[in-house]
Amino acid sequence: MKRMCTCAVLLVLFAAAPALSQQPLKIVFDTDFAYPPQDDAMALFFVLNSPELDILGITTVAGNKSRNVATADVLKVLEVTGRTEIPVFEGAASPLVHEGTEWDTRRHGGWYSNPAAPEPPGGFATKKAESRTAVDFLVRTVMQNPGQVTVLAIGPLTNIAMAIRQEPELVRTVRQLVIMGGAIASLPDGAGNHTPNAEFNFYVDPEAAQIVLRSGMPIVLSPLNISRKARFTKEWYDKVVAVDTPITRLVKDRLGPGFQQRPDRSSFMYDQIAAVTLIDPTLMKTVDLYVDVDANHGPNYGVSVGATQPWPGGERARKMQVQTDLDFDTFIRLYVERITRPAPAMKRGQE
Repeated sequence: MKRMCTCAVLLVLFAAAPALSQQPLKIVFDTDFAYPPQDDAMALFFVLNSPELDILGITTVAGNKSRNVATADVLKVLEVTGRTEIPVFEGAASPLVHEGTEWDTRRHGGWYSNPAAPEPPGGFATKKAESRTAVDFLVRTVMQNPGQVTVLAIGPLTNIAMAIRQEPELVRTVRQLVIMGGAIASLPDGAGNHTPNAEFNFYVDPEAAQIVLRSGMPIVLSPLNISRKARFTKEWYDKVVAVDTPITRLVKDRLGPGFQQRPDRSSFMYDQIAAVTLIDPTLMKTVDLYVDVDANHGPNYGVSVGATQPWPGGERARKMQVQTDLDFDTFIRLYVERITRPAPAMKRGQE
């Protein structure tokens, strides 16, 4: 019996050896970042603490806040968490075409203007954004590392669309594009969160979303449908703040007052699902769908459509993996375990 157990252990170790020896996955983190921690920040915390990922750079885009605010806030978070070696590149300050209306000024998001950023809590970071633009960085990084770079896009897709326009070969050179965006009406829980049918990221820049989805890139789409199956509650907040690290202190400082006021509150884990996909995509169930975005300026502006076959008017839609469900128990335990880890050592010198 002892010999059998020993052999079994050795088999497990040998099976795990290739995974342990793999090089970290090269990623670019494209975000409409906002501080205090919203889902973008909570996704970044996971990525920062995952040794399987090599963050080549962070690119900012207008969305939740203005591009200037996104840049200032992500720089501050990198400083507080001790990860200033990661370069930050400023991207698009506005959508390709979409202009905000008075209605948009009363809704969530600051994408329709680009004022100077207010001072983040604790003051502006001493670290500055790089002089190169986000689009130039995306193109250069992907083209210099063919088949190796995965882009995680958790805001409007303006930067990605502009990069495709600048270098069409990017479509065939990128390893994968993981997107948080869209709401597929043909699937359960497919209503929008910004208009009745449109998800926020795709609504902000429908033209960019259309360019990207029609490009033929290898895409994994994490829409609102799956996000509505994952909520961050006080139970999981308490597990996070029970550990003391720079990241958990940020979570406590910014989310703690809300949970104290309303212990029953919860938030959807939109961007966190897309981030965890980089580490373990097997936690998410997917279907292959043709997906497109309505860029006609009408009531369906920014609405995403998905089907198992192309449809009349949707001949340019491309097939991609669309996430529909997840193993939430395993997902949330992995997420909490990662963001409560001690911060890893810096991986590269400051650029």
